Amino acid sequence: MAESFLSTKTTNGEDFYPSNGFTLKSICFGIFQVLVVCLGSPYAIWVLGTSEISWSFFPISVGFFFVCLIIFNGILKSIKTDWSLNPSEIITVLIMGLVTTGIPIFMMGFILSIPTTPHYFASAENQWDTYVLPNLPHWLLPSNEGLAMTWFFEGLPIGEPVPWSTLLAAWGMPMFWWLSFIWTLYLVCFCMVVILRKQWVERERLAYPLMEIPEALLDKEQNLNRFPSIFYNRVFWLGMCIPIGIALWNIIGFFFHFVPEIAWGHPIQIAEGFPTISVRYYFPVIGFMYFANLNITFSIWFFFLLTMLEEGLFNRFGIGVTTGDTFVWGLPSTSWQCWGAFVVLVLWSLWMARDHLKDVVKKAWNPSLPIDDHKELLSYRTSCVAMSLGLFYLTVWLYKAGMEISIAIFFLAGIFIAYLGITRLVVQTGVFYLTTPIVSQAMTVVSFGTGAISPSGIGALGLSYSFFGDVQSIFMPSAAHAARMHSKFAMNRRGLLLAIAVALFIGFSASLVYVVTMAYEQGASNFNSWFFRVSSGAGVRAFDDVIAKIKTPTEIDLHKLSFFSIGATAMSLLTFLQYRFTWWPLHPVGLAVSAVWMIRNQAAAIFISWAAKSLIMRFGGIELYRKSAPFFIGLILGHFSAVGISFIVDMIFFPGNGHPILHG
Repeated sequence: MAESFLSTKTTNGEDFYPSNGFTLKSICFGIFQVLVVCLGSPYAIWVLGTSEISWSFFPISVGFFFVCLIIFNGILKSIKTDWSLNPSEIITVLIMGLVTTGIPIFMMGFILSIPTTPHYFASAENQWDTYVLPNLPHWLLPSNEGLAMTWFFEGLPIGEPVPWSTLLAAWGMPMFWWLSFIWTLYLVCFCMVVILRKQWVERERLAYPLMEIPEALLDKEQNLNRFPSIFYNRVFWLGMCIPIGIALWNIIGFFFHFVPEIAWGHPIQIAEGFPTISVRYYFPVIGFMYFANLNITFSIWFFFLLTMLEEGLFNRFGIGVTTGDTFVWGLPSTSWQCWGAFVVLVLWSLWMARDHLKDVVKKAWNPSLPIDDHKELLSYRTSCVAMSLGLFYLTVWLYKAGMEISIAIFFLAGIFIAYLGITRLVVQTGVFYLTTPIVSQAMTVVSFGTGAISPSGIGALGLSYSFFGDVQSIFMPSAAHAARMHSKFAMNRRGLLLAIAVALFIGFSASLVYVVTMAYEQGASNFNSWFFRVSSGAGVRAFDDVIAKIKTPTEIDLHKLSFFSIGATAMSLLTFLQYRFTWWPLHPVGLAVSAVWMIRNQAAAIFISWAAKSLIMRFGGIELYRKSAPFFIGLILGHFSAVGISFIVDMIFFPGNGHPILHG
């Protein structure tokens, strides 16, 4: 059971949402939301040292703001109805926040830490002058003229003003080219989700569990009452009280150390050589996974346990892949096995969509054909043309950066497989946050061998971690949710597109200016962040890897590819069984995420959600499922509120010594 427990239709079957969400009120609130996400997130983690509030695909920085907005909107209704926002305006604000969540930490973290590293860290000892700098395009590297990079990492002398003219000369051209690439990448991703929306929403009917929150808080009764109907549900408040109660108890302990802390999780060691299982009380995961299909949640924790058993046996007997890959976490053997399953998942989903994709191409070629695309954020012709031009630009950009054309095409294919896979898994399963088991750089090197790639190509692959490193908080799932909300609630196409464009422009601008300014004032190496560490930051990892690959050429890595093949074969068999036999209990998506380190942090919560829903469906059926749904939504919003309260306390009383709770 994955359907929404709240109806969004009126009695006559029409959508109750007004179509116009692009208004002065919504844009003002939306811009404020973007600033909360893009300024609050780096401030929370890198300065306060408190909770990570923008890592997931429905992050705390958006969720807490959304709850506050709903309450504030109810107050405005009680004062004067015309002052309040209608549901379409609230959805617009929500989408503006969601599409910017990947910008402030992971996009800014990588794009400001890796290209800035070569000129600052290069020395005779690390041989970067010999192997790294000659193989990097200088038009992508901010220069160190006027000590611009030195002051970036170390901070300006006390009392020295930020030399904006010097910084503009050092940063201007490289940032222009980096942003041109990233914005083009965002455009291609957006076009892809527009093209696939009908297939995922109308044909396959994927669940989109993360959207249960806005649907629950924007029900039709809200047009009549000051607050959503769920706010009058006692079961909802019971769910809210659990995470908020834990957080408030722990906050007391911030001030009175004799108060024992209620831990958010406990590690469990099964046996020597076996991975530690992290049992975390991850309330948003419990809540969101409640709205996923039972066979999906069962398969995720089942394959997770199977993978843990496999890793333990590999460690005990000393078998498997022993060499790791940059920005890949977890045991290499199971990571490559999982990546094989991941690739098959994406390829199979595209094969399932082949009839729809044919229709898209036909409509793009001949717009007069009776193929309906009026529910899409872009027409199929616009999407296909923009996607094609965008892919061409990305390929040329990578070629100019130093990659051979064949390497660039293969590398881009890996990127979009990763993006499509993560996006599909998020909208299908409701996994709160997720990354890929293997990055595209590793797949490229393993498939070709470093001996077949030029030194400049290896240098370009090292630089490419600037936009595709630790692949978290990506844009594509947010774009997919925006496309779904647009079609579901019949919102104005042009207005929503403008809102997204405004959000992205302000998000990138605000994040870039804020982080760069903060770096020159405090020194980026002083941030509470691994991105900018002097000894082991993102740039050091990337270019040490470049040196190793240039100095020691390798052939195609058949060992890693063999594990990739095992995963791909197992995934193909599972997919066949799932579509051939209706009784088959194991869903293939479980194998595709089994070795992802984020699942290790969420597996216990996924199991709790599966067990709770199974018992509810067994003893109470659909009726009890619907009555229990507000409790699980309460768990989600309670966690958001708990972290928000903890953030405010840290900001006031413990700046720089915050108390992180959990990723979100």
